[in-house]
Amino acid sequence: MIELRGSSYDEPALKRYFGDPSCVCGTRRYELREGRAEGVRLTEVRTGSGLVFEANESRGMDLGRVSFGGVPVSYQSYDGEVHPRYFEPFADGWLRSYAGGLLVTCGLTAIGAPGEDHGEVLPLHGRISNIPASNVCVEERVGDDGVREMSVSGTVRESKALSHNLALRRRVTARAGESRILIDDEIANEGFEDQELMLLYHFNFGHPVIAEGARLLAHSASVEPRDEAARVQEEQYEAHDEYPAPTPHYGDIVYYHRIAGEGPDGAGPATTAIVNERAGFGAYLRFDTRELDCFTQWKFCGEGNYVAGMEPGNAFVNGRAAEREAGHVKTLAAQEAKRVHLEVGVLANAEDIERYRGENGF
Repeated sequence: MIELRGSSYDEPALKRYFGDPSCVCGTRRYELREGRAEGVRLTEVRTGSGLVFEANESRGMDLGRVSFGGVPVSYQSYDGEVHPRYFEPFADGWLRSYAGGLLVTCGLTAIGAPGEDHGEVLPLHGRISNIPASNVCVEERVGDDGVREMSVSGTVRESKALSHNLALRRRVTARAGESRILIDDEIANEGFEDQELMLLYHFNFGHPVIAEGARLLAHSASVEPRDEAARVQEEQYEAHDEYPAPTPHYGDIVYYHRIAGEGPDGAGPATTAIVNERAGFGAYLRFDTRELDCFTQWKFCGEGNYVAGMEPGNAFVNGRAAEREAGHVKTLAAQEAKRVHLEVGVLANAEDIERYRGENGF
């Protein structure tokens, strides 16, 4: 059910009152035409709850700009949208086309720090987010329950002749009247040799989700600073789960979490959130620690560069060689596929935040 200005609309009412219901709840595809964004193909999805988001067909089927009721949820960088033709695959050149947006997928053969491993040059956070999708399909349908569902799906292939052949098949789904996005991924090794698989879901939240006094909510079995800078930041300035106002010269601060799942062995479904209770606004993630057992918390609370990352993955971000040595790198067997399911949603007001805290024991 969609609520607009004090009135409720089910599917038949949408059709009665609006000539084209997609102006309230639906999809719209377009292509950008300015500067380095020229040629970027996007699908915009409106759920009717106030949630509007973009699926970026040109950039790994990632999630671009996201807002709720006209208020930004995602972080946007100085770069703006950038076509993958401008990708710089050396050292930290990834940052020259990092637009932000709600989700940047990292992998599939490497995540984290750039470097060289087994004779292969590895860019920061891998290549998958700079590969356009194929077989893109945008669908709108009314389910058996009478609720309109919008989905965008596509295949992103990371391959190298004489080497590996990995395919990411992603389906992004949202339903009328809801304020959440469902992500269903299948990652398949379509080659004939076992392949190391590194995967990170780089969710990026900006102001006003983060602001002075905002907090990270997480059932963390353990939390470790990545380096000395993170340790000093927590000891001298703010706790790892606190966010300051935009701060001059704020550095790149990272913490590694092991999130406790809901299962009896501490694994299974899990959730994290960032909440700004002063503004009555926040966002949450749901994922499964049996699929994504490592959680990276990123804080870059500088002026202009004001962003918080919640990043579930199957390894941490020290780089492939270091993560292999630490025993974190997983292998996908030849012709094997694995599934990953995530949910990201908006906590639109104080009542949503209170309900989320109560339901999840925060």
